[in-house]
Amino acid sequence: MFTWMYGLPVWLDFVIITATAVLVACAGIWFARPLVLRLFGPEPGKNETVTMVLTVGGVFYGLLLGLVAAATYENADVAQGLVADEAAAVGTLYREVSAYPEPERAVLRQDLIDYTDNMLLVCFPALRRGEEPAGGTALVTRFQEHLLAFQPETAAQGIVHAATIDQFARFDQERRHRINAASGGIPDVLWAVILVGGVINLVLLCLFSLDRGAHLVLGGLFAFFLGAMIFLIAILDFPFRSELSVDPEPFESMYTNVMGVT
Repeated sequence: MFTWMYGLPVWLDFVIITATAVLVACAGIWFARPLVLRLFGPEPGKNETVTMVLTVGGVFYGLLLGLVAAATYENADVAQGLVADEAAAVGTLYREVSAYPEPERAVLRQDLIDYTDNMLLVCFPALRRGEEPAGGTALVTRFQEHLLAFQPETAAQGIVHAATIDQFARFDQERRHRINAASGGIPDVLWAVILVGGVINLVLLCLFSLDRGAHLVLGGLFAFFLGAMIFLIAILDFPFRSELSVDPEPFESMYTNVMGVT
């Protein structure tokens, strides 16, 4: 629902969302004041009743925001861990195929270098644009074909080959987990509940009978905090897309330190 924000700087996303929340709250307080005074009377009006309703609703809504924010942060952290696990699996594979005889060693190592190149130059940029990255599956298939075509000639080669096949299976599993994490996101129905709940809380805020200046200050602060929470959830919703997205640093580090490519 907030996918438009991933093409903008993070600071601008924050300003847009929080400013929108504050402007909506202040406009509501300003224009609803005559109606509130007519229905509820001057201060204190029905402030105790409004406070009770806002407190009860705010507790449930705050709990919802807290749980969703924690879940999105956890998803982003898990996604970063999956990238690190995949990079580690590729690095381990590279070290294991380095024990193969030539020419298989050079072929298999080049396959892994090409896969890492694709991750850094194609996959991560495509994920940040919200696109499906291309080429990765073909490169994995090519490596698998070259790996399975090798026929060990000694017992030692057979042991290394079996360990490499097992490591390839772990790598493929980590890769699948990372792909699944990249397609995640909060369902639209949950976003609808979050936004409707925010609007209801702002409407309740407008129903207080207070001095206009104090009402605007308190309402603006409440709306700013509400907007900040929604911004946090939105920016972490798709962990591979924004400027705060998953970092490809594990692949960069493995590329340099294990493969020796700069």
